[in-house]
Amino acid sequence: MSCVHIGVSDGGVSLRDMEPVTVHRTAVSILYGHFVLRDAWCDAGDDGESYRDSQDQVAGASTYQVTVRAPSDPLRVGLELRIWSGEPDLDRGSWDGRRQLQVHCPTGELLVEQITAGAAAEITLPQGAGVYGVRVHRHGRDDAQMFLIDLWWQTPLPPDDDDEDFYGDLWS
Repeated sequence: MSCVHIGVSDGGVSLRDMEPVTVHRTAVSILYGHFVLRDAWCDAGDDGESYRDSQDQVAGASTYQVTVRAPSDPLRVGLELRIWSGEPDLDRGSWDGRRQLQVHCPTGELLVEQITAGAAAEITLPQGAGVYGVRVHRHGRDDAQMFLIDLWWQTPLPPDDDDEDFYGDLWS
């Protein structure tokens, strides 16, 4: 996986001129037709919800997880994940599908998880814990699939969704 940090000035920059704060690029193994973007600790609460929501879509979401569908089962696909300081404009690339969702991230850390094969990437979000907007783009078929995921911080977590009690219980 490669990671590029891009310096962004907030002096007079409009959202149209905005650059991503960080860009991650990696290859992801597709097993069972999908991969997952999820909070590093909150993997038990999905119960298949994001997978069902992704039916006939580019992606689907539950509170803590986004399931990204591949229209076929290639061995590996390309993934570019961009983290923004605010909601970016729509990417005008040649995409076959796009869907905008939301995910809660209590830990401030996300995993790009390959089903039964572990994490393809572990990403620390510069803005930390919060509710994030997620826009998933897909292009191509068979062995030439590419995915673009844009993430941006939207709001703090709801009071009953922070991770402070979890860490307190873990280390006490």
